[in-house]
Amino acid sequence: QKARAGENIDIALEYYANHYIKGTQPFLVEAQKYYKIVYHPVDICLKDEELAEFYFDLRVANGMVQALEDKSFRRADFVQALLRIHSFISYDMDNQDPELFREEIRRADRILKNVLKDKNSSSAPYAGLIGHSHMDTAWLWHRGETEKKCARTYANQMNLMDQYPDYTFVQSSAYHSDIIKRMYPDLFEDIKKRVAEGRYEPNGGVWIECDCNIPSGEYMVRQFVWGQRFTRENFNYTSDAFWLPDTFGYSASLPQIMQGCGIKYFLTTKMAWNDTNVFPYDTFYWKGIDGSQVLVHFNRTHVWPDPAALKENLLEKGPNTIQERAVSRMRLISYGFGDGGGGPEFGMIEVAERLKDLEGMPRTSHTTVSRFMGELEESLVEPSVYSGELYLELHRGTLTNQHVIKRNNRKAEFALRDLEYVTVRTAIERDEAASGAKIDPLTGEFLVNQFHDILPGTCIPRAHEEAVEAVSHIIEEAGRMTGELLAAEAEVHKTVTLVNTLSFDRSDVQYLPFDGRYVKGGYRQQVVKDMDGGSRLAVSGVTIPAFGSVVLELTEEETAKGAGNIEGKSVFRMEGNVLETPMARIVFNEKGYMESFTDKRNGRELRGEGYGLNTLLVGEEVSLGWDNWDVDADYECKLRDDARLLSREVVADGAVEYRIRSCYRLSGKSTLEQDMIFYGDSPQVVFETRMNWQDEHRFLKAAFDTAIHADYASHEVQFGCIHRSTNRNTSIEKARFEVSNHKYTDLSEPRYGVAVLNDCKYGISVKEGQMRLSLHKGGCMPDFRGDKGIHECTYAFLPHVGGFSAENVIEPAYLLNEKPLLVQGSLPMESLLRVGTDHVIVETVKPAERPLDPAGTGCVNGETAKPAERPLDPAGTGCVNGKIAKPDQGASDHGRQEDGAGCE
Repeated sequence: QKARAGENIDIALEYYANHYIKGTQPFLVEAQKYYKIVYHPVDICLKDEELAEFYFDLRVANGMVQALEDKSFRRADFVQALLRIHSFISYDMDNQDPELFREEIRRADRILKNVLKDKNSSSAPYAGLIGHSHMDTAWLWHRGETEKKCARTYANQMNLMDQYPDYTFVQSSAYHSDIIKRMYPDLFEDIKKRVAEGRYEPNGGVWIECDCNIPSGEYMVRQFVWGQRFTRENFNYTSDAFWLPDTFGYSASLPQIMQGCGIKYFLTTKMAWNDTNVFPYDTFYWKGIDGSQVLVHFNRTHVWPDPAALKENLLEKGPNTIQERAVSRMRLISYGFGDGGGGPEFGMIEVAERLKDLEGMPRTSHTTVSRFMGELEESLVEPSVYSGELYLELHRGTLTNQHVIKRNNRKAEFALRDLEYVTVRTAIERDEAASGAKIDPLTGEFLVNQFHDILPGTCIPRAHEEAVEAVSHIIEEAGRMTGELLAAEAEVHKTVTLVNTLSFDRSDVQYLPFDGRYVKGGYRQQVVKDMDGGSRLAVSGVTIPAFGSVVLELTEEETAKGAGNIEGKSVFRMEGNVLETPMARIVFNEKGYMESFTDKRNGRELRGEGYGLNTLLVGEEVSLGWDNWDVDADYECKLRDDARLLSREVVADGAVEYRIRSCYRLSGKSTLEQDMIFYGDSPQVVFETRMNWQDEHRFLKAAFDTAIHADYASHEVQFGCIHRSTNRNTSIEKARFEVSNHKYTDLSEPRYGVAVLNDCKYGISVKEGQMRLSLHKGGCMPDFRGDKGIHECTYAFLPHVGGFSAENVIEPAYLLNEKPLLVQGSLPMESLLRVGTDHVIVETVKPAERPLDPAGTGCVNGETAKPAERPLDPAGTGCVNGKIAKPDQGASDHGRQEDGAGCE
């Protein structure tokens, strides 16, 4: 900008030739070759200010003619102006005298400015404008490319802010700011200056724009904790909005989580993508499972700030317009190129400048998300309240696609949970402060891999491979660190210790590596062999206290046999195709599925109309649109009981368990091996499953068609459950043919029920008494490999006397997912804490978050703000008059309290 004649300037150019992308739609091969983009010369230009002024005035005038109604008087004004210009303007500039052409331009622009000068009335609707670039951390490219995309995009914003004093920009992921801080420190300093001016808004609330269906409640909280901490420490800013335009549904737990993290506003665009029903609101209060409410606004993104977009999104009828005009006449428009970055171009800002208060269009101005949402909330008239999840009627296959990524997510959440608990427990034993410094790198990497295209499994192969490698390392490293902490405290002799990291006592069957030794103490136990041929010792009757341990003494086989406590008489009886267990009577059909299941405790027959329990259903699944994303409703009519039983044998029969190993051919290409396990002290049936999947465009489900009659099913979501209808009476219920669950889905009558538990599956369909767990999806675009490979999972069928409760369903679901930690040697632990009621579960015990950097923001008058608490002051420091906000006080006032009210 300050170049001098004769000065040499070095310019470095990076040209991106694209990754190989086979496509995103089924069979529509958009095969982009390597280096498909052809390089053309770069022109270095000076902007002709006079010509640009006329060009953008003309563009807006033409846009008004196209957007306004044919019979509009305002449109007629623009048509007249354009006709006048047409009468003298030269279209063939090369054959006109240059100076004469300039005169024509000046004359024409005076006419345009005259018709553009008319202003709106005060009753005109309002569109807030803000620049934005939706930045996918990985999608059709890998994460390394995103680092450069961020640099290019955010550097461009600095240049635009130099040119346009009113221009504002929102950047929503703290992780992307962290990339700039680490890799482009000079650019980061420029961003900090613009943040301080209030023009560059780091207001997204989270570390990464994460998926909202699959992460656990704890890791949804971590997204906010990490995001808020970064923006406070680096920008002296606390987010008040969760900005998430593009993910595939929004859990009913989110309002509670947002509110607890100081977030009062939620903005998204994805609900406009519904394939069946139009969502009825665009500005409303959203009530979560605990009654918490946040204000939601469906903004618009990836649009030009031009007359056509303003008409579509605020004025005319249609799915994208303001739905309840008696409630609000405001809409937020974020504009700029996204998905792969770029952001706004200068021409977009030029057009926006001309639309500020133009008669015939909504009033507009550049704003910030926080400012817009505050003004919107104050202007609302009797807004609607929506309770429950924001279910996206699209992209339902993302709950199942890419098995290893889904399984790794669940396993990593529990591995990190164990590591944090053991870290705290060890620090207490040593009378030290617990530090999470060594855990933070694992947590940070894990949060990135919960991004809304990585975790759903909708990226190119390289991005998926990087995610699998990264999260597999997290699981391995967390396990190693946990083991080292425990081993350092244990006394080694002929004992093993089982550590319970759950907040309730556990008495389920425990499995120990078998080396020829048994457990003393009169426990029922037997040796079983798993599908890999390894021997494990199944031990029944061991109770491990909550957050405590039990030490088991090992002894040689003969000594143990003398005590009469191993390999005792079988408690099972199999005659023909009928198995009698202490809890149930099961009749198998010719494929080994449960044709009948009778609970002996009350005589209930659990198999209902439809397929036998645990029938494996396979069918072709070709989506109408997005291949790796979607499962369409018509796939259900293609599901068939076509699996062929190849082999079936009893591999364990004793005092603890009865195990049947079956092998099925699912198709001409894929097979499945499964251990069906029955227990002597529980009606639960566990299915340890290994798939050799080699199919494309196939979907696999395990069907449990039960005799339970219930109008709703209880599905686990973050920190609780949601009740969804089991009927399909309405178009809304019909559209929810595939839904999310975490560790369980339950069907219960008032005094009896059944649940399906799982250790890594997130998709399920429920219709009346039928529960069908989604096991695998062979989508092929953009990851064209069809998710082929060897895949393992465990799920369970759990009948229970009594209705849905923590004791009947939730605790068994935790037991299936969270195994005790095994320590070689003696490590006695009393319960770290106990909960006095069974409907409260301690999800996490962890080291405290590090205090905020005093130079960064977190304190006033020398006191440090606690990261988990919400700031009350406008500067976002977390303190008022040197006092720290209590998390349960009126933090939503965001700076309106005075004299330390609500603080201590």
